[in-house]
Amino acid sequence: MLETPNGEAANVTEDDLRVARQARNESVLRERNEQAEAYNAVVKWVNPPFADWTCECAYENCEDPVRLTISEYEQVRAEPTHFLIAPSVEHVAPAVERVVRREDRYWVVEKIGVAGEVSEDLDPRAQ
Repeated sequence: MLETPNGEAANVTEDDLRVARQARNESVLRERNEQAEAYNAVVKWVNPPFADWTCECAYENCEDPVRLTISEYEQVRAEPTHFLIAPSVEHVAPAVERVVRREDRYWVVEKIGVAGEVSEDLDPRAQ
């Protein structure tokens, strides 16, 4: 449920609900990547040590792989509103996010507005 700063139920629009659903989907993918991090941390025989992650875009059926080092992943996760996506405009949902970093192997998007609030609320590292 979306709430106002004083804890009351907020009047929400259909757009707000859609954005919240997208943010929840991305947060589920982020949690999957959090669980994969322990495995990825021990697989260091790859040179350079890129690990496999799942694209955290807003599109429910996306499972595109993304390759990052553990350090790069940690840089993304340092901000609860930042998500890693496959490097393509097709993975960006401009209504709820903006690209803040572009690398050859991955992009980082920042959730804005309601999506940013939901992302912060669902950040597994803040719980």
